Amino acid sequence: MPDTKKTFDSISKNYDLINQLISFGLHKKWKKDFVNLINFHGDVVDLATGTGDIAISIKEKFPDVKVVGYDPSSRMLEIAKNKNSNKTILFKNGFCENMPFSDSSFNFATITFGIRNTKSIPKSLSEIRRILKENGVLMIMEFSKSDNFVIKNLYNMYLNYIIPIIGLLFSKYDEYKYLATSIESFYSKDEMNEILSKNGFTVDRNVQYNFGLVTIYIVTKS
Repeated sequence: MPDTKKTFDSISKNYDLINQLISFGLHKKWKKDFVNLINFHGDVVDLATGTGDIAISIKEKFPDVKVVGYDPSSRMLEIAKNKNSNKTILFKNGFCENMPFSDSSFNFATITFGIRNTKSIPKSLSEIRRILKENGVLMIMEFSKSDNFVIKNLYNMYLNYIIPIIGLLFSKYDEYKYLATSIESFYSKDEMNEILSKNGFTVDRNVQYNFGLVTIYIVTKS
């Protein structure tokens, strides 16, 4: 796996714009729906926060909630901090596999389009479970494989050809080729549910978009 910190540092400047292009603008709806699925309270950590969209949205909708944004890319975090002009969110730098938070620190953990880019999903889930309070909730939104043969093959063509070409327009072909490959090789909904169950979480609910190509997992610390 490439150095994901360097990858996201290098694409940080155009990250929001390219996300808009490659999702045809749908990522904003997905993220809005994601935040609206849960009544957040207490302490929330947004992992792989990137440029801070989810963390900022949660804080805007639930102003009494304490929100921490956490990400390995310092350049992405600089953009997030600039978006958070009133400084109501604490942004911290680091990897999911080894987090600087005490046991049972958070009521909720969220991670959108980031779990597949961790160095180790089991280690990351173990750490997330450690920092969640009893009955704490983890929400994940991630790309997933479709069971539909036609959709799957059309999507793989899009991932392998269109997304890298869009990256090439911004002189970041290799970076977006890696991201496309990471999406294509990620798990199906059922596979990811099994991984979550094996790593100490109870799967409460799945929500899917775009013929099952995007899945939200709402799970509780067992």
